[in-house]
Amino acid sequence: MFLMTITKSKIYLLLLLLVMIMESMYPLTPLAGGKVLAQEGSISKQYEQRCRQLLAYTDSTNEQNYFIAAAKLVRKTDIEAGLQMLEALLDDPIASARGMFVIYELMAAYLYGFDEIPPELKRKIRDSFRTRPLYRGDTENHWVMYYSGLYLAAQTWQGFDGEFWYTGKSSQENFREAEGWLNEWIKITTTIGQGEFDSPTYHMVFLSPMLVLAQFSEDPVMKKKAKMMVHYLMADFAVEHLQGMYCGAHSRDYPYDAIEPRKAPMTAWAWLYFGQTEPVMRTEILAAALSSYRMPDIIYHIATDRSQPYVHTETKRVRNIIRFNKERNPPVYKYSYMTKNFCLGSMHGGILQPIQQHAWDITFVSDKPNNTLFTLHPSVSERELGMFFPEEMKFVVDEVARFHTVYGKEDKWASSSPHEKTFQHENSLIVLYDIPKGVRFEHIDGFFSKDLDERIYAPFTAESTPNSRWIFCRAGETYIAYYPLQPYEWIEENNCWRLRSKFLRNGCVVEVVDADAYPSFNEFQQKIKSNLINVELAESNFEVSYTTLAGDQMSFNYRGQRTLNGNAIDFKSYKLFDGPFLKAGIASGTLEMKYKEMRLFLDFNNP
Repeated sequence: MFLMTITKSKIYLLLLLLVMIMESMYPLTPLAGGKVLAQEGSISKQYEQRCRQLLAYTDSTNEQNYFIAAAKLVRKTDIEAGLQMLEALLDDPIASARGMFVIYELMAAYLYGFDEIPPELKRKIRDSFRTRPLYRGDTENHWVMYYSGLYLAAQTWQGFDGEFWYTGKSSQENFREAEGWLNEWIKITTTIGQGEFDSPTYHMVFLSPMLVLAQFSEDPVMKKKAKMMVHYLMADFAVEHLQGMYCGAHSRDYPYDAIEPRKAPMTAWAWLYFGQTEPVMRTEILAAALSSYRMPDIIYHIATDRSQPYVHTETKRVRNIIRFNKERNPPVYKYSYMTKNFCLGSMHGGILQPIQQHAWDITFVSDKPNNTLFTLHPSVSERELGMFFPEEMKFVVDEVARFHTVYGKEDKWASSSPHEKTFQHENSLIVLYDIPKGVRFEHIDGFFSKDLDERIYAPFTAESTPNSRWIFCRAGETYIAYYPLQPYEWIEENNCWRLRSKFLRNGCVVEVVDADAYPSFNEFQQKIKSNLINVELAESNFEVSYTTLAGDQMSFNYRGQRTLNGNAIDFKSYKLFDGPFLKAGIASGTLEMKYKEMRLFLDFNNP
């Protein structure tokens, strides 16, 4: 019996040793529900190499940032410089106004660098939470950062009364407030969607605080939920990712990111996790490089496999409406068509996010800058801002324009408009505008990059035939056909030809294809010109019908009637996520990821 026990023990130890060797070669990533997914060696090694490259960057930069200080402390490359940086940042005179950024970044630096921070500096950091008020902010991303930081601060300094906190609340009260808000945000996001959704600028400041929270939360449930939210947010990005670019419609997009998608902040995250771009160094991605989080390979494959075109739809939500609507968070319906060369994406139209909405675009692969094409109505409206901002409406336009200086300009490249509606089917799109007389501004604009390989058009006159009005563009391996509903002019600018049309009842029809689908660009043009298109511009019947290259008949009335081959489109059938890679039902609190034989299932109801 004794010999048998020894033998079993040896076998057990041998198996354990084998598992350890295999884990060192192919690390295991835990999934929800206790499943595991083996990392592919090359994917894992390349990611670790990029992390080392990013961390090495922190040794040479002079940028003052809490994550850079954390990197210096945790890696022990220059502890003195890290401590000096940390102390200098504590004395930042505008830290209170930047409170939502400061609170979670400071806690990341404190917890990562804890072993190297001397007692007197630890006391100074602790005292800063008593003496320095930290602004909570006023948007969804602000509150995710703020409450992630407050959660970790209250967890770190337990048992203190309200007099020791700038909030006037005890450690326990601060902790419960932060915990409650974070749990509610996770619930809302996984049941009706984000309000600040799919932003090339702001998606990163949902990811980075969740990574810090997943790293340092002592509560195993919150720790798991934060890690699952990183999976969730990365999958949401991955499915609309194309070679470093965040494609499709966006809730918030700064004009310079809208016209140059490869330079938006999320491209840095794409580089670190997907590796399909040149290196991009940004401090926020240190939240990933410093953490023990490792992205499941299934998300990598979802982000990088574009061997087959696919349609992906989503339901998001409008951010909290405080005026002019009975519904607080109406749904937002998104549609994206992705190929190896381009993505055509849109959301259904109207005011779905103030100031920085990006309702539709084509994002195409190119080695040249400004690789996008889209149109908008540059709207400025007290009513739009009054829907979302609590300020007195008489002053709200000037106040917003003071902080977002482009808002009041007629040549801006990001705008929501109540007068814009869209209808997309696969690689074809109809966009309609019905702009009332007297609004700011009475025209629509289109962005046509100067770096397009070709832009072919004939003057739009009263005598021109419908099939001669098409504008054809070639961009890398993408062919674009754009049909303006009304006459227009070209305005030459530094980086584009601006298509401006001053007709109030207006719009376009767009069809996009991969270049290898046709023998030549000329043949594509001839095929497009043979497509049937009918435009009715009467006030009582503003409607466009179009037969696509694939033979599908699209009909779109400005009143909202959308039909495909005679069948009405019902947005209410949209799920939270629906496509070949991601599935999630409305109110489900779950997300299923699929890639070939790989599966990952997130259940936020039972983390």
